[in-house]
Amino acid sequence: MSYSYKCYSDTKDFMKKFVNAEEGAIIYGISKSRIIVIAREAGAVYKVGNSALINTELFEKYLERFREPARELPKHTWNKLKEMTNTQKTGENS
Repeated sequence: MSYSYKCYSDTKDFMKKFVNAEEGAIIYGISKSRIIVIAREAGAVYKVGNSALINTELFEKYLERFREPARELPKHTWNKLKEMTNTQKTGENS
């Protein structure tokens, strides 16, 4: 059985410039009501008759403002990962 929608990464090459709230919710993985709120804050909502369309380019630029920089894992986590890989390697050699 196939899904009625594709993953965002699968469709990025032929992404629509304007989407409705339901399509946007599928693409970005957030609820329809939340996507409308964020799109209004971004100034990306276009009213066409009774429909509201979201400009995905403006919406994505706005979302990039909230991107958090990558952080290193705490040292105790790194130590655990190193121990796990070392025990796996020694276990394979025996």
